[in-house]
Amino acid sequence: MWIRKHSFLAQAMVVFAFLCFTAPCFAADPFAGRILPTKKVSFFTDGKKVGQYTAEAPLPWDVLVKCDGRTAVRMDQMYVVFEDGSSFIISQAGGIETLDLKSGTAYFALKTLPEGLTFDTPQAAVVTEMMTLNAATGDQLLKGYIKTGKDESELGVLEGGSLMVRTAGGQKTIKSGQRIILSQATLAAGGGGTLGAHPGVAIGVGVGLLAGVTAGIISFQNDKDDEKTSPF
Repeated sequence: MWIRKHSFLAQAMVVFAFLCFTAPCFAADPFAGRILPTKKVSFFTDGKKVGQYTAEAPLPWDVLVKCDGRTAVRMDQMYVVFEDGSSFIISQAGGIETLDLKSGTAYFALKTLPEGLTFDTPQAAVVTEMMTLNAATGDQLLKGYIKTGKDESELGVLEGGSLMVRTAGGQKTIKSGQRIILSQATLAAGGGGTLGAHPGVAIGVGVGLLAGVTAGIISFQNDKDDEKTSPF
């Protein structure tokens, strides 16, 4: 039930992104693409508001965007829909595009994988390495999401294929219906003194002495607790 609701919402939001844009997309400097708010978006640079839009507009690189209402972004090879209250920065450096999700949830659809695409969260960064589409995928899109939380974030593939990524915990392949949890684990020793924080992928870390950052894949259908509490 949870994965079906999740996929339905993603499908609807991607269709929204496809249909709502009226102008041709461009991603040449100084713009990452085009943005379309359902209500309004505000742009910030160095902590100062530099713009506010209630209609479709070009999206510059390296600006902090705060969303009031759901907001769609169209780039050359990717569509993204951000949930109400999300904030993010899309940047480019050395041929690498980074979607830095500061807060909230973003649903994305990939036609092809942009070279060096990185998803960043407050806990850890994930570098994409390869995308595989299912042969039976009708619209030839890989659909997924990234979601931030107070203590951990997650990256999941909803449908359309699989995504190979690299984190501090190593290389992982996320298949349709699977996700990885991103957390910043703290190593403790002796009486609980902190040795240092190590960003990575941690799955099901309990209370006690941590031997390091572990990594794994969680299937949506096995997540009974999320089925009750998930905002999706």
